[in-house]
Amino acid sequence: MSRPNGKSLKQVRFESTHPVERVPYATYLMRKIIEWPRLLRIVVISIFSIGVTAAVFPLVDFVYMDRFFDMSTRILPSFVSVGFGIIMYGFGWWLLVGIRGEKRPERIGVLIYVLVGILVMLYVFILVINGYSTAMLPDA
Repeated sequence: MSRPNGKSLKQVRFESTHPVERVPYATYLMRKIIEWPRLLRIVVISIFSIGVTAAVFPLVDFVYMDRFFDMSTRILPSFVSVGFGIIMYGFGWWLLVGIRGEKRPERIGVLIYVLVGILVMLYVFILVINGYSTAMLPDA
């Protein structure tokens, strides 16, 4: 047995008798996401929160226009939609970013947050494609 990379013979024997710990793929993904640079994590949660705002805006507008419309409260749907985006941003900050220098704990919430964010962005993309395709229809 040689001594690779300056390891002692005891370390080499220990590594050869104890296999590397296998972790579930979800845990592996969580670790990779948490290891991203801080600025990248901030950009990701910003994009996800803007996506949530864009995704809930049509629904909030529809409910508001049908049930609660009043000329004096025209800005209310925007506030509600932005509120959902701020909530998404807050959860992202709590799960992914945290305080400077703090090592974020591995939580299943990190993976759920990223998956929900990706699904929201796909939904927004579908809304954009649908809006573009209906706008390009010929006049009847």
